Amino acid sequence: MSPGIRAEVLPPPLPKDREDTYTHLSYTYRENIVKAKLTVTIDKDLIPQVKQYARSRGVSLSHLIEGALRELNANSGPSFSQRWGGKFRPADRDDQRYRALAKKYL
Repeated sequence: MSPGIRAEVLPPPLPKDREDTYTHLSYTYRENIVKAKLTVTIDKDLIPQVKQYARSRGVSLSHLIEGALRELNANSGPSFSQRWGGKFRPADRDDQRYRALAKKYL
């Protein structure tokens, strides 16, 4: 796609009991960077405070949220499998149940 072309993905209709909640994604392609618009629902009283916070720092609300999400992702550390992969060893047991499980899973 050439720069500046937009492609929108609209969600399927929701059941009547969920009409007030929806997700709308819109992708913008610019110089190999893909941005997606996402509609979220947050506490109504929080919105003015967060907008003021972003304004006081000279950034958009989207930029503020994206930065916070990037920071959360960067601070998440290694996954469980990355931390513990290869560190578990079979126990030294010699009972019938252990042998059956070891045969099945090891």
